[in-house]
Order: sequence, then C-alpha cells, then structure tokens
Amino acid sequence: MPRRMSVLLVASWLVVPGLAVAEDLPPEKLAAIRRDEQAAQARVNAAYGNRKPSELSNEERRQLIQEHQSAGQEVLKKHGVSDKEYSRQVARMGKEEREAVAQAEKKLDADEKAAREAAATKTQEAQEPEEIPIHLGMNDDNPVELESTQEAASTVEQGLPPGEQGLEAPAGPAGGTEITPEATFEIPVK
Repeated sequence: MPRRMSVLLVASWLVVPGLAVAEDLPPEKLAAIRRDEQAAQARVNAAYGNRKPSELSNEERRQLIQEHQSAGQEVLKKHGVSDKEYSRQVARMGKEEREAVAQAEKKLDADEKAAREAAATKTQEAQEPEEIPIHLGMNDDNPVELESTQEAASTVEQGLPPGEQGLEAPAGPAGGTEITPEATFEIPVK
C-alpha cells in the first residue's frame, strides 16, 4: 500500500472517529431505548386522541410526524446515543441479537410490572386503615364468640335472642292488625 494511501486512511479515521471504533450497544440498552421510544410515541398519539392518520387533516398529520421525530430524538439524547449509531446497530442486528433484545424487553416489562404492583400494594396498605370489627349485643346473657379454633364445633341458634322473646309484632296500618305474609291491605284510591 503506498504511503500516501495509508496516510489518507489514518487521517479519515481521525476525522470520523465513529468509523474507527464502532462500539455495539448491548441488548439491554437497545431494549430500554425501544421501550422509551414506544412510550414517547404513545404519549404523542394520546395528545392527538389516538386517531388514525386518515382521520387527521394534513396539517395535523404533519405536526404529528414532527412530534414523533422530536420525541424519538429526545429518547436517544436521554440514553446518550446518536441517531446514526442506533439506526446502524438496529439495521445490522442478526436473528440472535433480535432475540436477545426481545428477551431484554420482556425482562424490563416484568421488572416494571413488579415495581408497579409493589407500589400499588404499598399505597393500598397506606390508604386502607385496619378494619375494626364491631360486635353488638355482647353481654353475659348473649355471649359472642370472637375467636375460635379449627377443632371447635360451630353452634347455630334459631329463633329470637333471649331478651326479645316476649315482644309482640308491631301494630299494622289498620290499627291492631298484625302484619303477616298472608295479610292483604286495601289502599283507597282518590
């Protein structure tokens, strides 16, 4: 190789450092970028009411595309990756790399879901006070069992409580008529 050609080659590597050292992005970072891009695009679509492009006017469609592009650029800037580097990496990925990125996305989804559930559980515990049981009618004549063991037999009592047995049914609408399931009443119509 002539000397002039080698000098030009070395000079081009100095001018364009991305060609000399091309570092590959790990699958975890690619998965995080892809998830953030999808979330950013979903936010932009939600701002336009999640309408189809055919339902938008030309100006709205143009604005939507610009907002999608700027949201994607913000995501790449957040992760410290250039658009060119990301595009090249995605274009060169083989089947194994795509599967690794898909697995990393699934892992990120599972981690996010677990974090959401933990946060929901924590907020639910903070919001709900401990339930206090209220028992009415506890006295020596009418005891109530608050706690029992599994071996203890359950008792079911029928009828009125001991203090209520001497009372009569209240008087009905016609004076002293007792209300029974078979009783009928006539209602005057005016």
